[in-house]
Amino acid sequence: MIGEIKRGDVWTLPDGRHVLVVSLTGLDEAYGAVVTLVLHPAGRYPDTAMSVVIDAPIPCTATAVNLQQLRAARFAEATRRGTVEAATMARVDQALRAVLDL
Repeated sequence: MIGEIKRGDVWTLPDGRHVLVVSLTGLDEAYGAVVTLVLHPAGRYPDTAMSVVIDAPIPCTATAVNLQQLRAARFAEATRRGTVEAATMARVDQALRAVLDL
């Protein structure tokens, strides 16, 4: 059992990549997939209109151009690290809107 995959959660996949779930909570149940941002090690990218430095639950940077759809089944062996703060998620949303011209 994977458990619920929620928007704003940070997961470490079995291959070692860290991802931030940006799709709506419940899409994993409805469609068997989620949309994520691949996270980069802290300090690799600056805090810009397209990227957001995240301090917790792990230090990293989310870059809005690194969207990736993943099957929910990939999370069966993944480790949930925690949830980003609401203010941080709002900045991620703003970066996604900028990149996607929404």
